[in-house]
Amino acid sequence: MENIIKQLDGYAEEALFYHDLPGLAISVEVGEKGPAHLRGLNYKKALGVKDVTTKEPLMPEHIFHMASVSKLFTSAGILQLCEKGKLSLTDRLADLLPYVSIADERYGEIQLIHMLTHTSGMGDVEDYHWDEPQTDELALKNYALSGEVKDSHMLWSPAENKFRYSNIAYELLGLIISEVSGRSYEQYMKEFILDPLEMDDSTFLTFERADGSLDLKDLSRAGMAMPHTKDKEKHIILENYYPYNRQHGPSSTLTSNVFDLAKWAKAHLERKFFKEKTYEEIWKKRATVPNNGEGMGLGWFMRRQGEYDIYGHEGTDDGFRASFWICPALCAHVTVVSNISRGAVKKINKKIFEILIRSV
Repeated sequence: MENIIKQLDGYAEEALFYHDLPGLAISVEVGEKGPAHLRGLNYKKALGVKDVTTKEPLMPEHIFHMASVSKLFTSAGILQLCEKGKLSLTDRLADLLPYVSIADERYGEIQLIHMLTHTSGMGDVEDYHWDEPQTDELALKNYALSGEVKDSHMLWSPAENKFRYSNIAYELLGLIISEVSGRSYEQYMKEFILDPLEMDDSTFLTFERADGSLDLKDLSRAGMAMPHTKDKEKHIILENYYPYNRQHGPSSTLTSNVFDLAKWAKAHLERKFFKEKTYEEIWKKRATVPNNGEGMGLGWFMRRQGEYDIYGHEGTDDGFRASFWICPALCAHVTVVSNISRGAVKKINKKIFEILIRSV
């Protein structure tokens, strides 16, 4: 165990330096069903700063924007409602949201399963308007009725089962959760996912962390890591805004830390969140991601590393990158987050799994 921790410490320092990151937070855990020499590993590490302008040290408990890791929670909400008999994966989008439409006759073919697996043929969000955030409860529904949705064009029929990542599809999944549950999307997430797992440092309503403010200074005082980018000379600088817009809550707006994501990972590694039958479905390969050959399940991406199947999701938005993956066979999870756009967190995550696998 000490040797593994020493390797992780050494690699974390290297990763921060060689990938030129302002800050880096890492969580690595191995449960009681993991390999004997790794069993009980609970590694939390934060390096660098949460804000390059103040040089305040980054701590593991600091809050990060998790970007598209949010989609794992949206898919979970849909699957919960399926388990309760309120939805079916074959339900049509046109029936569930009859007031929403897309200017394409193939729109009527889209089912929940297509949206969860990014095989609906729907397009993607073109501008998140992070610098013009909306915070009212109608923001998500208004987005679903906006020109970006209704005037978008489908790339192909869902029947072709082609992968095309679609944030629009996940915004609509969030709206379906709201309509079926009778709650706002964010309230459903809190009541049925975050609170039961005691993810007390997590929310989809970022602005509530600072009494309604999205000002960087206010959010920083609330314990949040600040977003960064690089200028033309590749110097790390503070981003001008925090990436939040309630229109894109279901695809992108979870804010959390590595401690809470460890709770999320543990719930799935122990198969306590869904029924066993649901787990058999969510990690079944439904499509192939063209650019890297990864598989796509019900909201979860999947890859092989060594002899192991690993499931998870990446997240990238202005100012942040997140990488969350679990390996049931090792009873292990790795979360890596950084407070800069295009940070190499997936590469770091893979290297950490390599360290674990190599020790087996």
